[in-house]
Amino acid sequence: MPSVTLETKEFILPFSALSENRKEPFTSNLEAAAVFALAEQDRTKGGGLILRQPEEKMVFLAKIGYPLWLFPTGEKSLIFDGLNRASYTLRYGEIPDVNTFLDNLKRASKTLETHVAFLADHLNYFQAPVTEKGVLIKGLITNPEFLSEFEVYQREATEIVDQPANVALLNPVIDESTMAAAVHDLDRLYKSFKEEAERLNQSMRLLTKVTNNYIKEIRDKANAERAEFDAKIKDLEEIITPKADRIKDDYDEQIIALTKNFDKERLPAQKEKMKLEKSREQTLTKIENYKLEAKSAAEADDSVREKKWKEKVNEAKKELSDIEDKLKENEKALKDMEERQSLEVFKLRSELESKIKELRQPLLELEAARDAKILIHRQAIDKLEKQAKMISDQLGRVAKLREANIAQFEALGVKREPEFKEIGLFYVPFYLTCYQVESKKRYSVLPPSMANTIGFSTKLKGAFGRSKIKGLLVPRFESIASLADTIQVLIQQNAVFDAEIKEKGTKCHMLSVDAVRESIKRGLLELKNERWFSDREYDALSRQVASA
Repeated sequence: MPSVTLETKEFILPFSALSENRKEPFTSNLEAAAVFALAEQDRTKGGGLILRQPEEKMVFLAKIGYPLWLFPTGEKSLIFDGLNRASYTLRYGEIPDVNTFLDNLKRASKTLETHVAFLADHLNYFQAPVTEKGVLIKGLITNPEFLSEFEVYQREATEIVDQPANVALLNPVIDESTMAAAVHDLDRLYKSFKEEAERLNQSMRLLTKVTNNYIKEIRDKANAERAEFDAKIKDLEEIITPKADRIKDDYDEQIIALTKNFDKERLPAQKEKMKLEKSREQTLTKIENYKLEAKSAAEADDSVREKKWKEKVNEAKKELSDIEDKLKENEKALKDMEERQSLEVFKLRSELESKIKELRQPLLELEAARDAKILIHRQAIDKLEKQAKMISDQLGRVAKLREANIAQFEALGVKREPEFKEIGLFYVPFYLTCYQVESKKRYSVLPPSMANTIGFSTKLKGAFGRSKIKGLLVPRFESIASLADTIQVLIQQNAVFDAEIKEKGTKCHMLSVDAVRESIKRGLLELKNERWFSDREYDALSRQVASA
C-alpha cells in the first residue's frame, strides 16, 4: 500500500451538462434561473375552495456540495461517503495455514517414505468447513452503478482554490485518518489473500511435481525389477525348455507304443467283428429269400413246400440271433479296449503334466515373485495418485475461494486517474430548497442534471397549458442522484446535520444575494426567449425574484 500523506485537495463537480439534443450553452445565469423556476413551481401557493391551504414560504434555495472522498491506493481509487452513510462488509473465509502446509510439503518431499507419510497426514488438512469472517469498512461506496457513474463524472471536476461563493459545502463526517486505517486494513487483507492464493497454487504445483517425480521413480524401479526378473526367467527357460522337450518326446514315444499295442490287441476282435457283420448280412439275405419261397409255395397251394421254407426261415432267425449275440460281445470287448487305452493315455498325460509342472516350478515362482513386486509398485502408484489428487482438489477449491475474495477487491473503487494522485475531497452539487408553512418545513433536492432543448413533447405540453420548465433539467445520474435521498434522511434523523443545513442553506440562499438575483433575472429572460416560459409565467417569476 502506498504511504498516506494526508495532503488533501478539494474539487467541485459541475451541476449541469448539455444533453445530446442541446447545442446552445447552458450558462450559470440559465442554471440559476432554471433551478429557481423549478423550486418556485414546486412551492405550494395555497388556496383551495373548500379546504384552504396556507401558502408555503421559500426559506432558502441553496446550492450545496455533498462530500465524497477519493482515496488512491494502488491502481484504484476508493470512494468514501463523506457523510458516512454508506458501509461495506468484505466477507471472506478463514482457511488453514497455507505456509505451514507448504513448509511441511517441502520438508517431506526429500524421500519417498516421508512424502507418503505427508500425504496420509494431510488428507483432510483443507477439508474442514471454512469459517466465514468479515471486515466492516465504514463509508466505503461499492455500488457498481454508482462507481461507474462517478468514474465518468470525476473527470469534470474543478479544483477548489478559493472557497466558492454562494455554495454550501457540507462538512465531511469521516476524515483522512479513518479512511487511511480502513484502507490499510483492506490492503493488508488483500496482500494476505494474494500471498495465500500464490502459496496455494505453489503448493499444488510442488505437490504435483514431487508426486510425479516419485511415481516416475517407482515406475523406473518397477521396470528395472521387471527387466531383472525377465532376464532370470529367460535364463531358466533356456535350461528348462530342453528338459521339457525330452520329457514330451518320451511321452510321444510311449503314446505311439501304447497305440501300437492296443491296435495289435484290437485287430483279432476287429476281424471277428467284420466276419460277424458279414455273416449277419448273409443270414438276413437268406431269411428274405426263404420268406419269398414260402410265399411262392403258399400261392401255388403247396403246403408241404411252404412248411419246409418256413422251417428254414426259423432256423435262419436262430442263426441270426446267435450272430447278434456274438456281435454284442465283440463290441463290448472293443469298447473295453478303447476305455483301457483312454485310461492309459490319461495316465501318461497326467504323468507328463506332473513332470512338466515340477520341472517348471522354479520358473513359476520367479514369475509369481515378479508379478507380486509389480503389483506392489502399481498399488503404491495408485495410492500416491489418489491421495495427491484428493489434496490437490482441496487446494484448488480453497484457491478458487481466495481468488473470489481477491476479485471482490478488484470491484472496489474506480480506475485511478493520473491527475488525482493525492486524497481528494469531491463535492457533488445539489440544489436544496427549504419550504416552510407555519411551523412545518419541507425540503426538495435537485440532483446533477442534463440541460435539454425544447422538443416536440415539451411544446405539446405548452399547447395544453402545462408548464414546460420541468423538461429543461433531467437527472443526469441515477445512482449519484440517490444521494439526494441521503440528504433528506439525514435532515430528518440527524439534528446536527439539520442544524448545519439550516445554517449553511440560509447563509447561501440564492435570493439573498443581489448578484445572484440579477443572474436569475437575466436567466429567466433567456429561458423565455428559448420559449420555456409563457409571458404570464415569466412575469410571475420575475415578480417573485423582485419581491424576495
